[in-house]
Amino acid sequence: MKAAAIDIGTNTLLMAIAEVDEQGIHPLADHHRIARLGQGVERTGTISPASIERATAIIEDYRRIADDYAVQHRFAVGTSVFRLAANADAVAARLAEVWGAPIVIISGDEEAELTFYGTIPPTDGDVAVLDIGGGSTELVMGTSRGIRFRVSIEIGAVRLAERYWHTFPADSATIEWARQEVYTQLAALVPQTPPGQLYAVAGTPTTLALMAQNIAAFDWKRVDGYPLERETLDKLWQCISTATLRELLSMPGVHPQRADILPAGTLILQACMDWLKVDSLIVSARGLRYGVLLRAFAQAIAKSKVS
Repeated sequence: MKAAAIDIGTNTLLMAIAEVDEQGIHPLADHHRIARLGQGVERTGTISPASIERATAIIEDYRRIADDYAVQHRFAVGTSVFRLAANADAVAARLAEVWGAPIVIISGDEEAELTFYGTIPPTDGDVAVLDIGGGSTELVMGTSRGIRFRVSIEIGAVRLAERYWHTFPADSATIEWARQEVYTQLAALVPQTPPGQLYAVAGTPTTLALMAQNIAAFDWKRVDGYPLERETLDKLWQCISTATLRELLSMPGVHPQRADILPAGTLILQACMDWLKVDSLIVSARGLRYGVLLRAFAQAIAKSKVS
């Protein structure tokens, strides 16, 4: 089955095109754009016309790319920004018309599950997947045979940045308030034993992987599977947390539309590693859109067996 799946998030708009079969997903193309659909949503309660136009332009381009690959099936999911915005249904309908397939608004739990299976390799060992989005953060633990723990907290890099990062760098007291907000949300969760392996997906860890390797432009192969040690992360944090916005924009691997939320995303990543008691992780360039493709293939197989 050749298919395309897009993940419409609070900050990013991602597309994967792949052949999917019994052996798994065989990527053909993977695209990463930033629409910042959730810009100002926490304050206004609605997705702005400017944000909708940015997302529309990206999806129009994605549709042309999918057509060039002659995909047989196309799918799309909307995440945290759609769960929060009052005009979510209208925006989803408009974007669906552009994409040529429905935009399915998924819950935080469903997002967490799909991200987990779209990220991990086949394994009987206990693993965890952390997804720091723009509006929410998902954590799932389990094996490829089943999930034992999942949670979604409604705080992400865009949301935290809009609350606390009004200047760059933010002062130490403001950073501490932001850190305590994340710690407070994590402290309310059921404590978990450290996983055998932690995978991290989304823009924050992939950007940090680029920075750690001094790579200027996104390189899927150099990012996917990169081992990020806590010592390296803390060194990057020292640079990120004390930088002006101009300095952030000049750092290798930092997308111009991600610079202002990178400190917030990095802080969330540190806090989650503290909560899980892990000192290293593997960066993954996969995630939710790959889980959507796997689910679609499983549903197609099930339907063919019934018919």
